[in-house]
This record gives sequence, C-alpha cells and structure tokens, in this order.
Amino acid sequence: MLNYGSAAFDYEPYPICYITDVLDEDTYGRLVETYPDRELFEYKPELGHKFSLSEVNNRQNYENFLAGSPVWKAFYDHVKSADFVEKVLEMLAANRIDLGLRRIRVLSEKTGHKASLLSRIRRQTELSARFEFSMMPADGGRILPHTDAPNKLITLVVSMMRPDEWDMAWGGGTSVCLPTDRTLVFNHLNKSMAFEDVDTVKTFPFEPNQCVLFVKTYNSWHHVAPMTGPDDAPLRKTLTINIESCA
Repeated sequence: MLNYGSAAFDYEPYPICYITDVLDEDTYGRLVETYPDRELFEYKPELGHKFSLSEVNNRQNYENFLAGSPVWKAFYDHVKSADFVEKVLEMLAANRIDLGLRRIRVLSEKTGHKASLLSRIRRQTELSARFEFSMMPADGGRILPHTDAPNKLITLVVSMMRPDEWDMAWGGGTSVCLPTDRTLVFNHLNKSMAFEDVDTVKTFPFEPNQCVLFVKTYNSWHHVAPMTGPDDAPLRKTLTINIESCA
C-alpha cells in the first residue's frame, strides 16, 4: 500500500529519508477526506502543542472511529500486518541499513513491553506496528526536540493534507537537530529539550502525500519548530506510524 520508490536518504547524524507520493493518489485522497475530527483527539501539551488520537491517547474514540471507517480500518489492518513491517525492513536493507533483526515475529497487538516466553525460547524478535493521528494548529503548533521512546525502532510520519491546503511559509516540516551541548547527544531514554538548546541540521518540507521515515537511535533528535500560520489556517494533520520491539 505504501510506495518507497522515491526514498532519498541521509545517513548522518542518523538514517532518515524523505519519500514523495508515498500512497497512490486515490488511496491518499480517501484517507485525507475521512481523517478524524478534532473533537476525537486528546490534547498533549507535554509534547509541545499538539492533539493526538491513538491506541494510547483516547483509545475508545480511536477504536470507534476505525470501526466506522472502512477506508481507515483497511489501512489499520495493513499497518498491523507482517507484510507491512517486512517491506519496511526490506526497503531499509536495500538502502544499506540492516537493523540485524532475524527470526522476526510480527504481532498484530502488543500485549506488553517484554517478548513472550515462546519467542524467547525460539530466539525470535517480536515486533508490532501502530499508528497515531496527530494534528497541530498552524498558529504555534510544535513538537519539542526528542529522540523517540527506547522501544521504537522505526518511525514514519505521513502528511494528511489536501493539495494546496498548506502554505509552506508557515513551517511544519520535520527537522533533524542536535543539542548545542554535544555532551547531551546521547538520549536513549528520550528526554525532551527546549528549542533554543538545539541546532537544526536539516528540515524536510511539509507537503501533501509525503513521508519522513527514520530509524530510532541514541541520537535521533528531531522536532517540529513552532509554526507561524494564521489562527484560521487549517490544522497540520499527519499520521505517525511506529514499528516497535518487545524487548
């Protein structure tokens, strides 16, 4: 369902790529037009200035929405499949990023942070995938610099905007950054940092039907800087997909 053919990689300071036309036009259009309403979301000020709807945040609203949306339920089922996870890993390996995962077992639901006894006996690596609907106001929306939780392996951030709906002058791009104090680069446990305490290395443009994909590392610092759009501008809408491990 997702197309990685246009992936353009940077390898420093950590593996990250920018993908255009990540979904076919028809599928992307249907997903954008049926994106959930803001009323279903939970405000998350500790992450910056954003609203979230996921298995973790407002789970009941999340499940009810999926149950009532055939288009999104089909996408959810795809993300939960072994095929989705395997294709992401294959794409990374084809671009010289081998995570060294062998004997993979993909779970449709993660039941905890520890691998099952059976998988440990068989020396299997248990992986699962999930996604979060995320929206931020164009007037001041932001995500603080952080590196992602330790159990995350791969993150994909897919834009969910209509063509010509977003003015790139407002910002909204995902940025690679590093702490100004380089002794703080190591951040395995995912502490956040103030914007003024990081140097921005590169910002990927926020455009329709694009994806920023990166590998979680000890130094995978990234952020979305405070946006500068008017208060009546459309919300910045994305879908964040995470592939996670059960240690």
